[in-house]
Order: sequence, then structure tokens, then C-alpha cells
Amino acid sequence: MATRDEIVAAIRAVDTRLDGLKPRILAQGDAPLKDGTWHVREALSHLAARANGVDRVAQRVRDTQAGKAPAAPRTIDEINADQVSERSTKSVADLLDEIARGHAAAITAIGELDQAILDAMLPLGFRPGESAASDLMLGGGPRHDNNHIDQIEAALS
Repeated sequence: MATRDEIVAAIRAVDTRLDGLKPRILAQGDAPLKDGTWHVREALSHLAARANGVDRVAQRVRDTQAGKAPAAPRTIDEINADQVSERSTKSVADLLDEIARGHAAAITAIGELDQAILDAMLPLGFRPGESAASDLMLGGGPRHDNNHIDQIEAALS
């Protein structure tokens, strides 16, 4: 299971990476990604929507423990389209700020969580199996972010 320190370090590493790319991102926010149909700003919109993965996963644990039924299933494409659409009027700078605020909130939140939340096992949803909440916070947060930042960095080169 991922530790609090590992999750915090990974979130901070994403912030450092984005800070290093910021001048190029601001200059080329409309650059198309090399794969798919998104541009840099759409990828940033997606990252902004998911910036506080700690609270998102912790809430999923609480809902599961309370027996609350999960939301009606939607496809990844539907979810992503909504994330992008909700941020369509934001500038690239605003999106970078939203990501930074979400990451700061995630770092604060992880320090306040009971260990039982971090250790809780959750079903993976559309994939078989389950995972510890802490692993989902790491994998669905910073690791996921780095995959998209790889795409952004390739588009800026």
C-alpha cells in the first residue's frame, strides 16, 4: 500500500514538473497532443478536474462503507468530455492554478485522513479486482497525471 509520504511526494513531483513546463504550456496551450483529439488545454482541464484525488477516493470509501450505491455508470469518454466542457471558458493559466489548488488541498486532506480510509479496499469498478484506497490515490492521481504530462510535453516539443 502507498504511504502518505509517497503520495505527497508524488503530488509535489507533478507540481514541480508542471512548474518547469509552465512557460511552454502558456505559450502553446492550443497545441494538439500527438495522440487522440485533445489539445494541451483539454488535457489540463482533465487534470484540473481530478486534481484532488485524495478527497475523491476518500469520499468513495465513505460512500462504500455507508452502503451508498455508486453513481450510474458512465464511459470514460463521457466523464472526460464533461470535465473539459465544464472548464471551456478557463484560460490555460486558470487551469494550471486549479491544478495547483487541487494538489494543495489533496496534500492537506491526506494529512487529516484516518489510516482506516487509506487502508480500505475498493472495487476497481470497470476492471475486476480491488485496490487499497491509498494505491488508488497514488495511481489515479500523480501516476495518472504524469501520463498526461508526458503527452503534453511531447506536444510542446
